Amino acid sequence: MSVQDLNRVHRRYIKISNGFKSAWTFHQFIQGLRKVFVDEGPEAYQADFQSVYGDLKAVSQNLSEVTVDSASDQLDAVEKGLVPLVQALLSADEQISPALLRQFFQRVKNYDDNILSQLVKFYLYFREPGGWNWDRLDKADYLTTKSCEEFQDGQGIFTLRDRTHVREMGQGFWAALGTEGISEVEIAALIEEIEGARREVGAVESIDELNSKKVVQRFRDFKHGLGDTFFHPKVLQSVVETNLAIKNHVEQLYRREEQRIVAEYQEVFELEREVQVDVDLKEELTEFRQAVERFEGQLQGQNVRLEELSGLRDQVRQLIPKLKPESEELGPMVVPAEIRELKDSRVGKPPEPLEEWTTRQYQAMIDALEEASPAMEPKKVVILPDVFSFSLEPREVVAYRRIYSGAQGNRDVERFLLRAAALRSRIADDIEEIKGILDDTAVTRDAPIFGQARQTVRFSDQAVRNFEHLVAQAVVEGDANEARALEVLRMRLVREHANLWLRVFKD
Repeated sequence: MSVQDLNRVHRRYIKISNGFKSAWTFHQFIQGLRKVFVDEGPEAYQADFQSVYGDLKAVSQNLSEVTVDSASDQLDAVEKGLVPLVQALLSADEQISPALLRQFFQRVKNYDDNILSQLVKFYLYFREPGGWNWDRLDKADYLTTKSCEEFQDGQGIFTLRDRTHVREMGQGFWAALGTEGISEVEIAALIEEIEGARREVGAVESIDELNSKKVVQRFRDFKHGLGDTFFHPKVLQSVVETNLAIKNHVEQLYRREEQRIVAEYQEVFELEREVQVDVDLKEELTEFRQAVERFEGQLQGQNVRLEELSGLRDQVRQLIPKLKPESEELGPMVVPAEIRELKDSRVGKPPEPLEEWTTRQYQAMIDALEEASPAMEPKKVVILPDVFSFSLEPREVVAYRRIYSGAQGNRDVERFLLRAAALRSRIADDIEEIKGILDDTAVTRDAPIFGQARQTVRFSDQAVRNFEHLVAQAVVEGDANEARALEVLRMRLVREHANLWLRVFKD
């Protein structure tokens, strides 16, 4: 048997072995996803990997010149046994949407880059002839970007972790495809178009503009049209860099919009209680509540879709005019006394009622912080056993030290940050008490805790507004680090505020 024949069998063995490895990794991924998403994951299937692995292992022991023919026959058997396994995996994959795949990797953190790479290679090794399934390409796109990104905690953005890693990964994907070469001229034209999409998204200034121009969808459609060329090393790197730039910009736009949308749909629910609705309007409100539930679920899972955001905004804009009495157009609404008191309070300085409302939580938090060494880094203080339960951010530890060490600075601002942290703790306490009610008062909202929780909601609403002013002030003063830290605290409070509001006011 010639050396050429032996090399040919070796290459075939490596190719089949790599395909088996990617299929096994994909099988493990599906089993993990089915455990996490019991009701949403793919249906169970039969897959005898052990038998195929045994045959493949036997081949590795017969790869010698005198047994080339035997090894070739064994490889035929391995390939035949691999076919039903791959078919079962591809069938299961069709039941996994790109959104579900993203949710899985947002929830499950114990994975490495090799797993992500093997999942993409499974799509490459066993891609169907005649072009790519768009959902499958979307999933490969997400997995590739996930493998290359690194979150910069100090800046609050995602960056490209290592260009060498991206390049080597792209080379591996391109080799797995075995696609013929593409001219440099064509590659340069594609990269220019990709970077043009990046610039276009970067120029967008609002979620509404993003949706109306459909720039993200158009870029996604463009990637669908790339087919195998998507995995060319140079094209892939440009795509990943653009994906991260879009992700950062969209997240920035979304943060601006999130509180505004929450406030708007809260107004809808409040107006609904004050007016009589007809059958048609009641049906609209039912659909709206369902949209809010989807939005809240996505919010908690960090999987908010732009189309949901835009759709919810459109529903709000249609409903509010139908719910507001005509007389309301003649002048401003009468603001309750407790709200006027909050709005009149100076930004940064917590109103006295808020101090009273969070006394217990505030004192417990301060007692825990007192036990920490002043020399310990704030990011280490927040994970101390006694402090961890308050779910603090390092900036709040800094605020505590500035207040209680007599350091110079705006004490009103630092005091507000501590009271806002205590307010988050108060919100958590109110939610737990509401969840613990097992009688009819949980449905009728007659229990005393609901009255208390409504007051907590009012305080947190104003606190969010205070944060908005503080963030804006930090931006004007050119203190980017302070602005980012305050924005994190604002978003933490926004999420807790929305959670409590829904339990108190939503039908």
